[in-house]
Amino acid sequence: MLKAFRNEKISAAFSKYVLDNMGKFFVEAQAATMEIVAADMDYMTPLIFILSTGADPTTQLLKYAEMKGVSDTLFPISLGQGQEKKANALIKSST
Repeated sequence: MLKAFRNEKISAAFSKYVLDNMGKFFVEAQAATMEIVAADMDYMTPLIFILSTGADPTTQLLKYAEMKGVSDTLFPISLGQGQEKKANALIKSST
């Protein structure tokens, strides 16, 4: 009924339902530091950010790489607008 009559309210209604039935952990965004994210990475597990508009973790990523002494082996690339060729070349050169 909600979707049929008030489509713009559906997202808020889903959030409220999840909050009421599962708790705020499943509704609130969880902050993550580069240390937490890096703990899940290894040479076979790349770091891929899927971002919302306005989000840009590049500065944090570059600072973390510099702190760890690996900034010379970091090649950040934003996918889209023909960047897949560059990304594929970087992946092939890393093996």
